[in-house]
Amino acid sequence: MATHLLAVTWQKAPTTNAAHNGVLDKDFEAVLRLAREIDHEEERLRDWYLTAKISELGGKTAQELVQAGDVGLVIGFLRSIGRGYRD
Repeated sequence: MATHLLAVTWQKAPTTNAAHNGVLDKDFEAVLRLAREIDHEEERLRDWYLTAKISELGGKTAQELVQAGDVGLVIGFLRSIGRGYRD
């Protein structure tokens, strides 16, 4: 597959709400797990998650979408790549 995601072991943004942080951690891990199926290079994954604007999802980054509670959109986007609908 020609798709290249951009993201490394990186630090998640701290939040002051522990319950909210737990949800973000689970969502982050779900996105990361799917992204790793597409690209195993941690640095590219980090860069993709933090900086790549996803035009199909309103020009927001995966991080912005996850933090806004739209993890389902990011997961759907990654699944479409995994199925070969997008590269």
